[in-house]
Amino acid sequence: MHIFIMGGGRVGFHLAQLLSEEEYEITVIESDQERQEQIDLTLNARVIQGDGASPLLLQSLGIENAYLFIACAGSDETNLIAAAAAKALGAKKVIARVEQRSFMEVSFLYEGFLGVDYMLSPDALVAQEIVNYIVYPGVLAAEDFARGRIQLRQVQVSADARAAGKLLRDVVLPGRGVLVGVVERQDKTIIPRGDFRVMKGDKVTLLGKRDGMAEALHDFQGEEPRMQRIAVMGGGAIGHWIAKSLEGKVKSVKLLELRRRKAEQLAEQFTGNNVSIICRDATSRESLEQEGIDAYDIFIATTEDDERNIVASVLAREVGVKTVAAVIHHPDFAPLVEKLDINMAVTPRSAVANSILRIVRQQLVTASTILGEGEAEVLEFNVSDKCPGLGRPLTEISRELPRDAIIATIARKDEVIVPGGTDTIEPNDAVVVITKAEARDAAQLYLQGENNR
Repeated sequence: MHIFIMGGGRVGFHLAQLLSEEEYEITVIESDQERQEQIDLTLNARVIQGDGASPLLLQSLGIENAYLFIACAGSDETNLIAAAAAKALGAKKVIARVEQRSFMEVSFLYEGFLGVDYMLSPDALVAQEIVNYIVYPGVLAAEDFARGRIQLRQVQVSADARAAGKLLRDVVLPGRGVLVGVVERQDKTIIPRGDFRVMKGDKVTLLGKRDGMAEALHDFQGEEPRMQRIAVMGGGAIGHWIAKSLEGKVKSVKLLELRRRKAEQLAEQFTGNNVSIICRDATSRESLEQEGIDAYDIFIATTEDDERNIVASVLAREVGVKTVAAVIHHPDFAPLVEKLDINMAVTPRSAVANSILRIVRQQLVTASTILGEGEAEVLEFNVSDKCPGLGRPLTEISRELPRDAIIATIARKDEVIVPGGTDTIEPNDAVVVITKAEARDAAQLYLQGENNR
């Protein structure tokens, strides 16, 4: 499968790195020669210096053979033009990364008239992830599989959770039709076994039946009252998206913006009584105390400056806010965030990359979601009648599957099964597999009985 990526910045480079490791044929087009040379030395990919929006260049590179063209340069207009050109020249699917809210609000025009299949906004994706965290307290990620019959929910283990400090085998979940599929601890992604001990702060991904999920979540997150008072630092795109999404839906939103002119502009845009715009420096402890931030349920730092976001989050925690979240643009800061007891860190690069990876997977799997920085995946396959494991107990199949790949659930007609060792898989079963990235291809090859790439 041939994939073109225009733009070798943080998002483009990260995508190229992930996809080239999976042996896709990658072409990266980067306009800056110095950056192009750096990427060429680093990645196992074809790296071209040039204008990715040029039809002549795209034709010369064989764009008509591309399954996917991803435009993720620094200019929204350039990305839209390039994606439209690639589509017109024969690329099967095209994606344009856009930053401006005005483009996203009329995305149907670009998708309909220019043929752009997907428009992705890093700011919108990050904001929506944070809003979901607020609206669905304690749930970090939510996905559905098998047409909604199987749920995936990720939560962070709280200190008062029943499961904290216990071995997985002592947390009785299978009877509810739910299992723990993946655990993220600091910079490690683990597919746990029964002897794994759950600790406070672990990010636990649960997978299973809808009717057993609520009780299972309670075991890992304890009591999670709904958040009603929201403090946001930064009136940029992400902060604006969050405030707009929560306008009229929670008791109050306080948005702190350092730039006076920007604060005045924001005040004109919010007419609801529950959103207040304050011109203050949220990296000042005195400002946070004077604004009564300690009375808020969550503090969210959303500026473009990672250092300011981290400092403000730590200060908010110190003045008494129980839950703090930070937008982190540079991946090197992620380990630091874990150590500073920041509840939630969201990376625009990862948000966009994960969305694009899901689109890439759609040719090969029914549904998918990415966990961590791409280290683990949850994939839904339809079992082929060529699968060598048909009709055999999972205890036998597990010896043939990669160690870091497990069959988590089976959807068969109207039945959802969280399987044990004696269960079997049958043709056309929808199976949800949890796998490390390096075991993904082998698991797919086994279940589908042939190499579909």
